[in-house]
Amino acid sequence: MTRGRPDPELEAMFAELAEICKDLTPLESALLVADGFRDVYGGEWRIEAHVDGSFWIVKHSDQD
Repeated sequence: MTRGRPDPELEAMFAELAEICKDLTPLESALLVADGFRDVYGGEWRIEAHVDGSFWIVKHSDQD
């Protein structure tokens, strides 16, 4: 699989998000991102905590 050219708009968005989250804890960052996902994609999002201190944001389904 080859990688395409970086999308400047997407890179700018990630840079802005990184700047916003730089002084937040990982959980605060996950909450902020999950809220953004709700705004953009709708639906419900779940934050999964992992023992290594990381958090994953996953789409909630009724089948869970």
